[in-house]
Amino acid sequence: MRTYFKIAIGVMMVSFIGITSTLASRPALSEEQALTMIYGNYNPETKYATWTNIPFPKKMISSFFEEKKGYVKAISLLDFRENIKNKIFLLTKTIPTNIPFDCHACLPLIGATVFAENNGNWEIEAQNKFIMYDGEYGELPTVKLIEVGKNKFGLSLEFNRVAVRDKELSILIPYNKTIILAHTEVIYYENFNDCEYSKTIPCEAHTANVSLNKSISDDYYNLKVKKFGTTYSEKRKKSMPVDETITYKFINGKYKEISHAGSSYIESKEY
Repeated sequence: MRTYFKIAIGVMMVSFIGITSTLASRPALSEEQALTMIYGNYNPETKYATWTNIPFPKKMISSFFEEKKGYVKAISLLDFRENIKNKIFLLTKTIPTNIPFDCHACLPLIGATVFAENNGNWEIEAQNKFIMYDGEYGELPTVKLIEVGKNKFGLSLEFNRVAVRDKELSILIPYNKTIILAHTEVIYYENFNDCEYSKTIPCEAHTANVSLNKSISDDYYNLKVKKFGTTYSEKRKKSMPVDETITYKFINGKYKEISHAGSSYIESKEY
């Protein structure tokens, strides 16, 4: 059975398919200009902006940022054209200034800003400096510009996690002048190192293939997630098969499930 798990995962494609990237060779707005517009400063040697007196929302307060001061670095600066406007999508990470930040639990603060060009000038169109904490050991995600609707763009962020051996996909979408975390999905998970050396831990391995359905006439495309593999059932005390397709619709800033096909033994679906 364990050999089957490895073969199944080995031949599965774990990717965000059906999404196009519209990157140009060089953004018209530089990293220095973008960070200076937001934070008022930029160090060309370190390529960081310094953010002081960070106004953390209550739910985003972190013990790592006791001094409320951070270094902000651009993860990606991607340009695109939307609604006949030239735009730039900036993704940033913020780390504390007073401590080393390379541990497993050291998750940078992820933020994003969309700039739009207006009569030759760049203006902030949408922004969220406090989207989430993610990226163990301070590592950067793989970032793609994605088409989330007719003439609408967002970002996909793929994080690799070494400790639990999984990959997680996050989708960011500009919405009502902010930028929201619209959906997260574990697209790869396995625990072979643990289960092969333990008599009590069942083996698990599953993937998810994420795509956007561009045939939908709504403003935002539906999100389709196809899951395959095995997952541990706490109720049944063993690993159970998963082979399902879930469709989500973008409603009021979030992807919400609208249909489900196939079989799943994930705990939330057990009755």
